Parts: sequence; structure tokens; C-alpha cells
Amino acid sequence: MSERELEAKLRFGLNQSYKRIVEEHRRNHQPLIFCENGVVQHVDPFTVAI
Repeated sequence: MSERELEAKLRFGLNQSYKRIVEEHRRNHQPLIFCENGVVQHVDPFTVAI
């Protein structure tokens, strides 16, 4: 497997995970929580593009 193929597969997997997480949080009406520059951020999942 070449480096490009590996990168494409990793990118595809990350995109699928991202979509599933956003959809799950929308379904359960839960905010997305992440850390940005050491600050915890709460984001409404309905404002995030899929």
C-alpha cells in the first residue's frame, strides 16, 4: 500500500467518524464538546456542516 492510498483510507475513515458523531449528537440533542487551544468549547451540532 502506497503512502497516498493509506492517506486516502485514513481520510475516508475520519470523515465517516465525523459524520457519525455529528449525526448521533443531533439525534440525541447533545452539544459537541472539544478542546481548542486548551479551552473547552461547546458547539450546537445543528450548526455544524456534515
